[in-house]
Amino acid sequence: MGINPISPPGVPIYSFDTGFPARLWTGYSVELSRFLNERAGSFDLIHIHGVWHYPAYSAFLAARKHKLPCVLTIHSELSEWGLRQKALKKRIYRLVLLDRILRNVNALHAITRAEKEQTVKLGYETPVILAPNGIEPAPFEALPDRAEFIQRFPVLKGKRIILFLGRLHAKKGLDILARSFSTIARRFEDAVLLVVGPNKFGTREKMEAILSSENLLDRTVFTGLLTGEDKLAAMSCADLFVLPSHSDVLGIAVLEAMAARLPVVITEGCEFPEVSEHGAGLVVEADEAPITEAITKLLSDADLCRRMGQQGRKLVTKRYTWQTTAATMANLYKTLVAGGVCQE
Repeated sequence: MGINPISPPGVPIYSFDTGFPARLWTGYSVELSRFLNERAGSFDLIHIHGVWHYPAYSAFLAARKHKLPCVLTIHSELSEWGLRQKALKKRIYRLVLLDRILRNVNALHAITRAEKEQTVKLGYETPVILAPNGIEPAPFEALPDRAEFIQRFPVLKGKRIILFLGRLHAKKGLDILARSFSTIARRFEDAVLLVVGPNKFGTREKMEAILSSENLLDRTVFTGLLTGEDKLAAMSCADLFVLPSHSDVLGIAVLEAMAARLPVVITEGCEFPEVSEHGAGLVVEADEAPITEAITKLLSDADLCRRMGQQGRKLVTKRYTWQTTAATMANLYKTLVAGGVCQE
């Protein structure tokens, strides 16, 4: 066990070794269990993130043993799409362990309205607190000059750029985006696809195979992971942002794109209907035709893009900052630590 060297001042962060059993149950750690058993009695509250992995179970046991209030953030892991993945395994786990956890924590934390509704639909009567993801909008107010970024990736020069930013993971719907881009590229000769993010489980290779079959690799840029000024520079180059995800509850990348005044195209699986309600972008089904239609609409109307970008910035700064979410969670913590009951 060691202290993470990037811990914020006054906030110790501990990491724990895992062994072979972690291949079967993600995050399994004897060190973590020992730490919680020995130290949890000095805690005021335990906040669990995620539902399927061992640390959630271990933390729940520690909370029960030491009679501590406990909050669990669902992180979209009970979505309909999510429950269909490895469905039998998850059904068994729910019956054996998870249902007991979800029914006995003091509060569940949902990030979106749809996530809260889905949790209630599953029959859990535990209070569900709604507190969305947030960002710090200030870094996205004045984006860096795009010239240096375009010098690194000259294929972007003078082009209309469709940006994806996030993990390259199967649930992100990147196969849909690749097929959609094959149609977009024929309609717009100056369209280029910019894909920013780390590759997971061979997703980039699968995407490249689709693009290669359409002779579009020379109109696609894969940058890998970008952070800091490099990520901001990528956003400064983009004309619009696309997240064609099957399940991605209120992704941070969407908020960042909106804060950067980019119009966004997202899917219903992102569970963020406020985007269309506030005119900040288009929300469509996770399928090739509606994604293609939405991108075409934005690439064909620069004025619409500008208006949506401005609306997105306003929405984020008003409702989706960490300060707003932190205030909600702090009030919940204070209530539970004082022995109160969570009110939805």
